[in-house]
Amino acid sequence: MNIENLIEKYQLNDSESRALRFMDQNKEGLKKIGIREVAKHAYVSTATIVNMCKKIGFSGYSELVFSLQPATVSLAPISDTLVTQEEILHFSQLLNQYKDKRMMVLASGFSQNIANYMSESLNLYGFRATANSHLEFLRENVSEEILLFIISNSGDTQRLVELADTAKKHHMATIAFVGEKKSKIGDLSSLTISTGTYSPRTIQEFTPNLFFGTALNQFEVLLHAALKERIV
Repeated sequence: MNIENLIEKYQLNDSESRALRFMDQNKEGLKKIGIREVAKHAYVSTATIVNMCKKIGFSGYSELVFSLQPATVSLAPISDTLVTQEEILHFSQLLNQYKDKRMMVLASGFSQNIANYMSESLNLYGFRATANSHLEFLRENVSEEILLFIISNSGDTQRLVELADTAKKHHMATIAFVGEKKSKIGDLSSLTISTGTYSPRTIQEFTPNLFFGTALNQFEVLLHAALKERIV
């Protein structure tokens, strides 16, 4: 968690910023002291701390304390089943290349929720991402200024295929999260991350749709690996 990015993103005031910085700098000992001790050392009120926690998206003080603790579970076994080392390396290289430029996350339908989440996560770590389709950016003269993310379960969503085709013609780097690797969007993208879960179905079949959860997990593993290696 990048504390300075949170302070800037949520426009924290001086008191809120001071409390958050104190908690980050002393995260190893937070479980041993309560909110009153934090307030005392940061020279703020407990109400200021609670309001700060809610402002940055947490339910309260305890949840923020938990989120500041270092991860104790290894992601290695999970990572190996979701993405390959080659995909991790390529993803990290693209994020590093575009870390000071724009990132656009495009989707439609249910996938738009995934796009919103990915965009917010990227912003949280200091990238300039948007899930809004500012399609005027898809011009040849900005091809080196934007990293494109496309999310599609089938990999053949017509409008997104058209955008992927335009992006490729303009030599724009594209990362696709799709349910089927051998799809139109998969073929057009610079890096294709496939869940391998897509199959045509009808609502009456009542089969689980694994694409959205799997794609989110893949994204989390890729982003975590890139940040952990400090490539970005």
